[in-house]
Amino acid sequence: MKKSNKQRRAEIKARRVERTAASAARLRLPDVRLPQPAFAFAIGCEPADRLVLQQYNNTYGLLPDFYVGRPFTCRDCGAEELWTAKQQKWWYEVVHGHIDSRAVRCLACRRARRERLLNAAPGANLLREQTGRLRALGAVKPNARAVAEVDAALESKWWSLRVVAIQTMGRWGGAENLERLNAFMAARSEGGRRYFSWERLAADAAKSALMRRE
Repeated sequence: MKKSNKQRRAEIKARRVERTAASAARLRLPDVRLPQPAFAFAIGCEPADRLVLQQYNNTYGLLPDFYVGRPFTCRDCGAEELWTAKQQKWWYEVVHGHIDSRAVRCLACRRARRERLLNAAPGANLLREQTGRLRALGAVKPNARAVAEVDAALESKWWSLRVVAIQTMGRWGGAENLERLNAFMAARSEGGRRYFSWERLAADAAKSALMRRE
């Protein structure tokens, strides 16, 4: 019986997932981000630009020498998907996604989620709206109102919004903002119970903001 295009695509995707899983098993790579130069030219791999990764990732962990496809299960629909090496390279080096971030949704579910957010009533996605506004403020010369918005964001219950506020200060520059960024770095906690504290996250965000100005 002749197979439909949908069936053929599903079979092709399944074979890709199987090949990638088998390749990872053969290479014994529980974490394919770990540098493995000997395998850099393996089939399906993409070389990583570590200079770009270092610029946009303030991490003490190891950065990859190359990317290899990662099988994952969509958190919304449960479909078995493959995050290809090329997609990872685009995400980490063009979009500058954090090196510890991962694909969690298939393309169809990402599009559906994006559509829901776009059609949501005003205020339904307040964090996204405020984040977008802060980033827009970073592209223009600050005035008193913009500075007040950043100060308010630094007191937000959402740490992610505070991080964007710090990034905005870095984009603005100026002696006062640079002094505040250095103050965030000086307040960084080391280890212990405060390892996952806001002070540590703020210091890392401030360091990244300063590095982008260099």
